[in-house]
Amino acid sequence: MVSGAQQALPPRAPLGLVWEASLSADGLYSAQVATLVDAYETTVASRLAPGVRGQVGLKVNTRGGRGLSTPLPLLRAVIEALQVRGFSRERILIVDYSAYDLRQAGILPPLSLDVARFEGCPVLALDSERHYDVDWFYDSPLPPTLQQEPQFFSGAGQGRSLAAGAEARKSFLPAPLLFEVDFWINLAVGVDDVTLGVDGALANATLWNVSNSQRFLDNLATASAAVAEIAAIPELQERMVLHFISLERYQFIGGPRFKSLYTRSEPRVWMSSDPVALDRLLFDRMNAVRLLEGFPEIAPLPRQLPFAASLGLGVFEKSRICIRPVSLVADPNEGVLPSDSDGLEVAPAAEQTE
Repeated sequence: MVSGAQQALPPRAPLGLVWEASLSADGLYSAQVATLVDAYETTVASRLAPGVRGQVGLKVNTRGGRGLSTPLPLLRAVIEALQVRGFSRERILIVDYSAYDLRQAGILPPLSLDVARFEGCPVLALDSERHYDVDWFYDSPLPPTLQQEPQFFSGAGQGRSLAAGAEARKSFLPAPLLFEVDFWINLAVGVDDVTLGVDGALANATLWNVSNSQRFLDNLATASAAVAEIAAIPELQERMVLHFISLERYQFIGGPRFKSLYTRSEPRVWMSSDPVALDRLLFDRMNAVRLLEGFPEIAPLPRQLPFAASLGLGVFEKSRICIRPVSLVADPNEGVLPSDSDGLEVAPAAEQTE
């Protein structure tokens, strides 16, 4: 085990390694997340624990709407696992871009309560204009999409406007995940995207983590490059230790907004230090269901995968990805949902109102 200053930068598991746990019929994730995190800690010979900063970040995804956000039971289970490792709830920061979407997903309470917490954990909405640092940004020559963020840092305390001149081409980075946490965990969602092909672990850690991101989505090449380059920013990626994706509900066409007819469900959750490998697995899953349903496949392979791999962020070749099932501490056969022999469950998820 490591200690001291090294605790601030937990090691990553080997690239290409994806752990998989079966989901239980009760809809809870506690045993699964506990077992997955234990597997990670055993592999890297290091325990996730509070370091110098004493805080941890959880990047959720609420972009797709209430029916296609980070599952609340998964979020609760990760919080519980972090509590076991010494983090109090007030030191577990939940981060996403939109306050509106966070409320729709049930992570932020109604405005009438005037409390920015989820079951005791602070919730940071990046569009509140309080969590970006004017000195930390991803610079791009693309023009801004003004309808996303027409006025940043317009308050008296900011001292400068981000909407003026060259500031308009900058995408500002989430300061809490750079400077306030020992490490952070990405709780992504799987959905197709007309520009990115796959909106999964990489996109949630990058585009949905910065300001002015919509400007990238008009062009496949620039969007893919932005995803890979933002993910490779050392101060952002060095503390990005784990990624979770639940297949309890994912969407294979019609994204990014939730459309119940195009969602599918599998009784499994994935965890990895490799966001590229996770997105490749999502790509294959989505294309398999598209073929079954008579839709064209996503093609070609999303460019952000080889781009990110070339920067050392992961692997995208199927031959280099290893899915390692974990056995739960409890009886692994008790209440576990069935799945077919090749690992692909294509039954529609329970329909919800869009």
